[in-house]
Amino acid sequence: MQKDQFKGLQGISPLLRQRQDQQLEEIIYSRFGELVMECRAHALTIFQKNKGEKIDGNYLESELNNLLSKKYGNIGLSERENIARMVKNEMLGYGVLQDLIDDPLISDIYVIRYNRVRYKRDGKLYVAKNVRFRDEQHLRQFIDLLCYIGKRKVDESNPTVSLTTPEGHRVAITLGTIADGFSTMSIRKFLFTGNIDGLVKNGTFSKRAAEFIRRCVKGRRNIVIVGPQNTGKTTLIAVLGHEFDENELPVLVEEVRECTIEHPDLRVFVARQANMEGKGEYGFKRILKDSLQSGGTRVLVAEVRDGSVYYMLTAMAMGQQGSMGTFHADSPQDAIQIRLVLMLSQAPECAGMTIESMYRIIGAAVHTVIMLNLDENGRRICSHISEVLKSTGEPPEVIDIFERRNGELVYTGNYPIRAAEEMKQYGVDFKGVIEN
Repeated sequence: MQKDQFKGLQGISPLLRQRQDQQLEEIIYSRFGELVMECRAHALTIFQKNKGEKIDGNYLESELNNLLSKKYGNIGLSERENIARMVKNEMLGYGVLQDLIDDPLISDIYVIRYNRVRYKRDGKLYVAKNVRFRDEQHLRQFIDLLCYIGKRKVDESNPTVSLTTPEGHRVAITLGTIADGFSTMSIRKFLFTGNIDGLVKNGTFSKRAAEFIRRCVKGRRNIVIVGPQNTGKTTLIAVLGHEFDENELPVLVEEVRECTIEHPDLRVFVARQANMEGKGEYGFKRILKDSLQSGGTRVLVAEVRDGSVYYMLTAMAMGQQGSMGTFHADSPQDAIQIRLVLMLSQAPECAGMTIESMYRIIGAAVHTVIMLNLDENGRRICSHISEVLKSTGEPPEVIDIFERRNGELVYTGNYPIRAAEEMKQYGVDFKGVIEN
């Protein structure tokens, strides 16, 4: 092959281009580190003036170039352009975290501190090598950017905040003022949610258990989904949403927008934190209470942590059959007999209520418990599916219908008598799935 035949075959590979970009960044930081920080601060000011609205990249780069030209005209044109372009690319994306955000197999990103980042892929934790912020100030500027975009406020007087990015990623931030001097952050990425068949393929449910749950949803059982943190509780609500009839009017209530449920007539109520001026807060309990008057056929609550559970149980017990909620618990029995009681006792509406009355409310409202967990490899699994019986004042009995044994989610032989009887009005039964 002649030398000129190589024309058109030459080019820069993505890996080489990445290395060149990293080398250029190192050069810029080594020579103009303070200048870069000033440009970031200027970009944040532009975001603040636009109240977190989307900013055109060309406009931002032009504004940064103007700043550099006016204050640092002694720096060469190419250096000014490189600085402006680098800061623009960083501020309009996720900066050093961009590759982790772009990886579809990564579900969670954890910034332990500015120089240590970890991520979760397929349920396992890894250290993100060569991914780090320059220093605490660099991380703080990135946090400020996320807060502007998410229309939230974080500072020394309000050092923790949760927000949702326009792409749907959920972010929880804690400043170093209450975290031993190092700001920390977690990002729960928005991921596509399929139907329950996908959870059979990945081993979360057995095929038989998945069909049982599908019948429970069709039969409008009130379901609580419980388990430790990061086991997919909110995700399961989105998955089960595929089983809702198109004529229903589901209502979703969240403290922070996270659940990716899809339905043509879904209405979403999201609690509102105070804005950047510290005003406009509309709490989770208040919005959950208001949602009960919306005429929803199902109320979906993700997730409940305190006395606001009173309104979730009210929805379940007062006619909005097929409602769902999530909260943390160690077992189905713990969820029904301990956790719900503890949360109810925090509700002013339950002041003076006896524990026997609380048991009766819980037994009337909750029909089914789905317990999620993580196996020894960090994979999300369902460990139990249980039925809750009514109570006359004693702790509601919780009977396991499916239980994970030797790695398999199997039918225990305990037939759900309450569900079978109450689902008849919706024309649903368990034939072909389990037998009495």
